[in-house]
Amino acid sequence: MRALPLSAALLSLALLGACSSYHVTYDYDVTASYGRYKTFDYYTSKKGTGGTTSLMDKRVRTAVEKELQTKGFTMETKADPDFLVTYYPVVQNRKVRTTVRSGWGWGYRPLYGGVRVSSSQVRNHKEGTIVIEIVDFKSNQMIWQGAAAGALTGLENPEDANEVVTSAVRDILSRFPPK
Repeated sequence: MRALPLSAALLSLALLGACSSYHVTYDYDVTASYGRYKTFDYYTSKKGTGGTTSLMDKRVRTAVEKELQTKGFTMETKADPDFLVTYYPVVQNRKVRTTVRSGWGWGYRPLYGGVRVSSSQVRNHKEGTIVIEIVDFKSNQMIWQGAAAGALTGLENPEDANEVVTSAVRDILSRFPPK
């Protein structure tokens, strides 16, 4: 009888894991002195390949500010900050091929008879990634970069977009500063 609640719990965890359909990666400069960084501001960038709106920009910016402030960093707009933050989306069109095979028969193919039918379908699929970069203000050198591949994929309404962007930014910045 205990197997049923355990199975339900494992199924719930698997379904929750499936909701997080992005993959987070990061890289950083091992020689940077991360302990000296206390203040930040935004770096203006023209990077990215379309697919975003000012609403998406606002979602990402709000999430970045919240996460950095939660970590104890202060936004500095009047004086020189310790580091600059830039973020941008990368949206790519990918072709996804799906093949469905069906049939009937007996024995092991090709030794026996039967009929097998395959049909393929090619769909265009947009995959969106959020990239966040941290640049040392004084040297103007990138010291840290994180990305959530697939985070901007399949967002169908504003509530989903807010939730996924907030979660993705939190997951990306969970690795900053490196320990």
